[in-house]
Amino acid sequence: MNIQIEKIYKSLVILNAFISLIITINILSKNNYNLDNVSIGLLVLLVYAGIWFFSLYKIYNFKKLGLKLYITLVILGLIFNILSNITYLNKILYIFTITEHMVIGSILTFSFFFKIKSKFS
Repeated sequence: MNIQIEKIYKSLVILNAFISLIITINILSKNNYNLDNVSIGLLVLLVYAGIWFFSLYKIYNFKKLGLKLYITLVILGLIFNILSNITYLNKILYIFTITEHMVIGSILTFSFFFKIKSKFS
């Protein structure tokens, strides 16, 4: 397998983690979530984010479990976005979310349509 493709793939996963971290922190700060006032929304967000970053770690290391979790979370995230109030999106955060969606599409494309798919165990 081409080492260059693997480097690009891993860079996309790292970029996805970075953008996801920025978005998660922004959502937490905009919604005034704090650990003193634990709510269902905060718990769902923290569990979702934890599994999201775990799946990124796993796909970075080419594990099929990570890829399955990632796809499941992308679909679940789409449902969350449809049901949520997106008024917290300012222009910069909107650009981050669009960029994240392009990166997610790239990761899925590499995972299923490039020779890199043979590395997943």
